[in-house]
Amino acid sequence: MISAADSPLIVLATYLAARREAILNNWRSACQTDPEGNTVASLSREEFNNKVPFMLNVFDQRLRQLVLTADIKLLAEEHGLHRWQKGYTLKELLSEIYHLNQVLLDEFRQYWQRYPTEEVDRLVASYDHLAWFNSLSINGSVEQYTELQRIDATNRVQILQQALDDLNELTRQRGDLLRTASHDLRGSFGVIQGAASFLNISEADEEERKQMVEMLNRNLTTVREMVGQLMDLARLEAGQEPVSIQTFDAGEMLHNLIESYQPLAGEMGLVLKADGPPDLLVESDPLQLQRIVQNLVLNALKHTPSGWVSVSWVRESGFRWILSVQDSGPGLPHRDTEPGSFSHVLAPSPESSSAFGLPTPELERREEAMIHSIKSARGEGIGLSIVKRLCELLRASLEIETKTGEGTLFRIRLAMHWKG
Repeated sequence: MISAADSPLIVLATYLAARREAILNNWRSACQTDPEGNTVASLSREEFNNKVPFMLNVFDQRLRQLVLTADIKLLAEEHGLHRWQKGYTLKELLSEIYHLNQVLLDEFRQYWQRYPTEEVDRLVASYDHLAWFNSLSINGSVEQYTELQRIDATNRVQILQQALDDLNELTRQRGDLLRTASHDLRGSFGVIQGAASFLNISEADEEERKQMVEMLNRNLTTVREMVGQLMDLARLEAGQEPVSIQTFDAGEMLHNLIESYQPLAGEMGLVLKADGPPDLLVESDPLQLQRIVQNLVLNALKHTPSGWVSVSWVRESGFRWILSVQDSGPGLPHRDTEPGSFSHVLAPSPESSSAFGLPTPELERREEAMIHSIKSARGEGIGLSIVKRLCELLRASLEIETKTGEGTLFRIRLAMHWKG
């Protein structure tokens, strides 16, 4: 039971809960205007808030004298881990925690100025609770960060060895990809050779010759596409693909590009839809961006038996925008969703989007996305490798979500402005 004497702290907790979004926004504003806050601008709202809403939940429980459902120090350690992964320096982390505590302190001052009390003990008790929150948030975050620095220093040899192993594995998988492509090319050449030989048979009637010519043209087109893809991939891997950065209207370009594929979609009985702002000025390479969209859209049209292919784009913040290509096809084959595949390595990590810290799956440590072959008889491996390389060229992140029988989603995050 909560006694009447505890009511001032409960009212304070209610006030802070009603101010939760403002607290988080004021905290971000303070960090953005801090000269030390160099990494803040690159984080989305969810990434920036991270574990702080959960920490404020526990603080609220303490003010109300309820059973604490979590450990603030542990949450602060997870927050420190997140900041380490996002490239924060220790100075940035300390500055960020300082601003959070200052924002809370300002809220306390405003509350007691608006609702003055003669109960000095209650006033002191409230600031004792705030000091408790400040101490655990600092200790947890900094201890975790310091431990990560120690681990990083002692494990450099293991990390370098792992990088070497990954490189060797990448080389092996690249060989597998090329062997698969070579096998497909040999198969197509075999069909071409057989069809060409059949045309020399004088006994063949006109209908049979027509079928052979169609087969010949179809396989020649396939061979031309595969050879072109292999050449593109080779140039990208060799670092010989130039980048021409300019300011252009991505919204207009995407609308026009999707419109040009409408006849093809109509022939295949598919609905191709484009959704996004008509005007979206960005700094990037329009040609390379167009190649990414072409690869993804054509692949989606090719492997979607019926239904929809949707291309959408939206401004995520003043610094990033998102481009997505989704289809209603069968989804990636099972072998393409296993550990090491594109869709496994590039799957998005869920993060809390709630100001009140509603339960979400734990944020897993993001690993650097590496190219892994997708062994497919239809040649998606080369195409997706090209898309991944082009995304790296444009400093964009690629995420893949796929569900059997429901389709595949490719999500690309790109910077609004190119920084040299």
